[in-house]
Amino acid sequence: MSEQVLAFFNAHYAPGRVCLIGANDTIGWLIRNGQAKLTPDKKASLWSHAFLMGERRQDGRTDGSIYIFESDLYVNTSAWQVLNGVQENRIVKWCQDSTEHACVLGLDISPAEEMSLLMKALELAYDEHHLRYPVGELFGTLWAILTNRLSKKNIFDDKFAVQCATFVRMCYEYINREIISGPIDLTHSSPEKIYQSQLFTFRREWHK
Repeated sequence: MSEQVLAFFNAHYAPGRVCLIGANDTIGWLIRNGQAKLTPDKKASLWSHAFLMGERRQDGRTDGSIYIFESDLYVNTSAWQVLNGVQENRIVKWCQDSTEHACVLGLDISPAEEMSLLMKALELAYDEHHLRYPVGELFGTLWAILTNRLSKKNIFDDKFAVQCATFVRMCYEYINREIISGPIDLTHSSPEKIYQSQLFTFRREWHK
């Protein structure tokens, strides 16, 4: 585990804030390079994943005990475990040596908005229909990036699945807040476009 990344998230924790990470593992590398056309210098994006900070819970651990909400596809072959879609996890999941970049973003929201935002995230994480992580939509977004059609709906849109950035944006839309600047369809939300947004009033970054 990377103590530096963990310390960064602990220092800038607040419920409902948006987190971005840039991982250098295989999947992270593919996602970062797939967003290259969106970056100002047309190089690979720094960012591969987006999630929401939830509550701190006294769970007997000494690492800050920050829980998060995210849409992800997690496969552990040694434990025969597969977690697919919107889920609740602990932030230490992303405090790894493979994380090269981290960012925390926030809006000025009221306590009532914060509560509604986290209630929506919790509802989606434990909904009986369970929104999946859409591998197909990633290719649809890549096609939209290459063809400059980000304002149009994803050609592989699946109403029962959401990408990580789409999930984060959905939760904010529930409280009538937008977090991405420009005409980007909900189904083409991406970590890079969240990072580029000028709508956030709080921004902190960490780079390895």
